Amino acid sequence: MNEITTAEYAARHGVSRRRVQAAAAAGTLPARRVGAQWLVDDATPHRGRPGRPLSRRSVRAVECRLSGSPDWADGLSRSERSRIQDRIAELRADPVPWRRITNWTRTEYRKPSGYQVAAADLEDLRADGRLVRAGVSDPRSGISDAGFFEAHVAEDDLAAVEREYLLVATDARPNVLLHVSAERPSDPVPLGTLIIELAHHDGARERAAARSLLERAL
Repeated sequence: MNEITTAEYAARHGVSRRRVQAAAAAGTLPARRVGAQWLVDDATPHRGRPGRPLSRRSVRAVECRLSGSPDWADGLSRSERSRIQDRIAELRADPVPWRRITNWTRTEYRKPSGYQVAAADLEDLRADGRLVRAGVSDPRSGISDAGFFEAHVAEDDLAAVEREYLLVATDARPNVLLHVSAERPSDPVPLGTLIIELAHHDGARERAAARSLLERAL
């Protein structure tokens, strides 16, 4: 058995030393205490706990950090900043990072509304200044689908857009998805926002796009 320090184990698995020490002390990570430090078997796999959703504040910070925003840590305490950096490290080390993203954001993510619209109206929707491209319709996703449109719309504009384009709400094979928010977002949306949107899709190509954009962001 090859034993390593908690600092070495943390660096190898992309987690914080503090978290490894806490797991060793709690007995959830097999380890042996020698003097003032813990020693961990180098072969012990790291089992992160990606299932717990994050608070709105933490989701916002992770989203801003992935977007490369220089003020992502504004208003956060030192411990909160440290936890966000730990989570970014977890994303780097996770072989399925989109799953961790969806678990973290599942209570804060607002599922888009599905609609059916006449195919001839899709181009007009894409050109409508009240809508901002999202998810698969954002060029950064690398996904092109002429028969489908995903976008953001402000709450105050939603009723007018539904009426003008004769949008029919549906959960069965929609060709339009609208993310409704209090205000129209920036165009394009921040990269972190796009990553979260793609991660919440069910399709393999969307998740692959989320992973590719995560690699760019990280």
